[in-house]
Amino acid sequence: MSEQKIDRGFIDKLIELEYIYHPDITDRTSLEYNFRSKFEPLNRVRLTDGEFASLLDDTVAPDVLTAAHTRDGYSCFEQHKDAAALANIANKHLLAPAAFQDFVDGILQCMIFDCDQPSDLSWKARTKAELALMEDCAPYLAKRPQGRDISGLSAYEQ
Repeated sequence: MSEQKIDRGFIDKLIELEYIYHPDITDRTSLEYNFRSKFEPLNRVRLTDGEFASLLDDTVAPDVLTAAHTRDGYSCFEQHKDAAALANIANKHLLAPAAFQDFVDGILQCMIFDCDQPSDLSWKARTKAELALMEDCAPYLAKRPQGRDISGLSAYEQ
């Protein structure tokens, strides 16, 4: 069996699995262009050329295991950094960090900001506390959804 027949068989199998064959992708430049044109809309981001080059450097590596460990380490670092930032905000406003984390997770899951939570404070004291909390929390929430809007958050942004 010739190499050409093996390649054709592989391409036919991929098409059967509903992959799309792109005869226009003939070199690395066209492959990167295609990847970028799919990656940015799917992730709701616009990358600068430098950011895209960095993404490629981080994800395209001859040693797949090393690249996976690097991504996992960065993801873990980001999660710890986010948790520490939320804990600092919660402690500053005398809130339980775990409850505040759940509150923020709910906002990010639904993409709707609704601060109406039961409280024993008067409306005036509650409004003051809510505004102080949101002064710290709004910038954090604004950068988390990667280009999507959290409904209701704009009322607290400055």
